[in-house]
Amino acid sequence: MPDTLPVDVDPALVWLLLAPWAPMLAFVFGALWGSFANVVIYRVPRGLSVVRPGSRCPACEVPIAWYDNIPVLSYLLVRGRCRRCGERIALRYLVVELLAGVLSFALYMQHVMRPLVLGGGPAIGAWLLWLVFGLGLLIVTYTDIDLWVIPDEVVLPVAALGLLVAGIDRDVLGVGLIEAMAAGAAGYLLVAGLRWVYLRWRKIEALGLGDGKLLLMIGAFCGAKGLVWALAAGAIQGLVVAVPLLLLGKRVASSELQEVHGDDPELGEDGDGVMGARVPFGPFLAIAAFEYVLLPEQIEALVELVLP
Repeated sequence: MPDTLPVDVDPALVWLLLAPWAPMLAFVFGALWGSFANVVIYRVPRGLSVVRPGSRCPACEVPIAWYDNIPVLSYLLVRGRCRRCGERIALRYLVVELLAGVLSFALYMQHVMRPLVLGGGPAIGAWLLWLVFGLGLLIVTYTDIDLWVIPDEVVLPVAALGLLVAGIDRDVLGVGLIEAMAAGAAGYLLVAGLRWVYLRWRKIEALGLGDGKLLLMIGAFCGAKGLVWALAAGAIQGLVVAVPLLLLGKRVASSELQEVHGDDPELGEDGDGVMGARVPFGPFLAIAAFEYVLLPEQIEALVELVLP
């Protein structure tokens, strides 16, 4: 937001962007991209095209009609079952669409409506860019939980987009090119260095390079503060979530690491990791990054309180 208020904005644009239905359209827009995110989550880690074939029932493989492919609404109308064979459709499809819709809604309120109400100009570009970043985090969360994979096809283009925007105008994301490059490189090199140490001394791959590429993406968009928050808060929240689940005999991931990636000795044996279990780190980095994007002022106040 500019330092000098108020900012001259076309009244017609103000009326359009502050209309009561505008945030709901932002939710619908996000949910539509959430539907696409579901396709990416399933297909990209498996090397499948996100374009062809069209959406199909995973049980009977019959193409899903357009009226059964409307985000959120169609799932509720068919009660989470295929209209043709009656097989249950995973609740995750609805959850991802809802999360993407809520994310778009929250970012619209943060970057478009709030600045206008305070007398500033709407940051429509920032809303759309942070939505792309958030969708990347959402996709990574589920691919890592499912298959222990953080797709290069997702994180690297989003990281490149963040660097490009930082190079064009630092005010859009609040991060300059030098900081974005340094933070992204630091995140990647930290993981690569720890991975090398573990491979060198313990002969196991404690961290995957996918986590480093995810930190590259986070650093490119969020800068140094966002990178530090993602690392610190991600590690703490990972322990807070993983330890109780493991004590209850539950897994954080949907599958075992060896089950997906084979009997590679560098992956380590049972007994490595948190309480003897391997835990995907990507989802917790993503959650912390979501927090930084949606609650930047609160997080800065918390950091100042802890580290005055």
